[in-house]
Amino acid sequence: MNISTKYGKNFVAVLNHLEVESHKHWLLQFFLSSQKALSVEINNQLISSNAIIVNGHTAHSVKSNGEPTFTILIDPLSNTGRVLRELLGDKSFYVFCQEKTNKMQQAFNFALKQNDYDGYLFFTQNIIQDISISEIKKMDERIFRILTLLEDCEHEDEAHQIKYFSKKIGLSESRLAHLFKKEISIPLKSYIVLHKLQKTYENILNGENITTASINAGFDSPSHFAYTNKLMTGMSATNIVKDSEFLKVI
Repeated sequence: MNISTKYGKNFVAVLNHLEVESHKHWLLQFFLSSQKALSVEINNQLISSNAIIVNGHTAHSVKSNGEPTFTILIDPLSNTGRVLRELLGDKSFYVFCQEKTNKMQQAFNFALKQNDYDGYLFFTQNIIQDISISEIKKMDERIFRILTLLEDCEHEDEAHQIKYFSKKIGLSESRLAHLFKKEISIPLKSYIVLHKLQKTYENILNGENITTASINAGFDSPSHFAYTNKLMTGMSATNIVKDSEFLKVI
């Protein structure tokens, strides 16, 4: 059984087995093996690593070779995401040194032995701290306003369109889209889709079924969500939900 939860703006999972097809999304993703190295293919380059961060919008596939794996899907605008984007820069990935990897693996295996909510929570908190110790650049207030509007939005279609944010912020649609891309390196339209995907899984974590969760998150239909999810995660949403135990949102 896999364990999934949400930590701040980031999604966390402990997976008994991981094998995903090549895909890419605007989230950053951290992978940590329990023992054997992961087989990670990034932009057609095969990498063997125990602890790795993959940059956003980078094509990658992952195989855990039959052992438990810890992963975090990191929102690029979360504090952790902003630190890691500075660390990665234009690089597609970052591999942790052996000393740090060994410490993280020891903590992961201890959490696996405990196999309870408090153990996974403590481990996740420590991992987040370990990988995001750095200064954070101040965010443009207009970008922060967009994030606040997204967090507070209902599922109506209007609240997921650039023209809605344009009116709220007081900039033209083209100027706002340019500002967002310049500040964040992600198109605003793509981040809105990412937000809806995140919101769907948050709704699932809170007990909603896939159909209700995806509609309430702003997708036109469950099939639209299923297509987007497969494209961005390399996995079927149905299989993710079927094989997972969802812990309360942290």
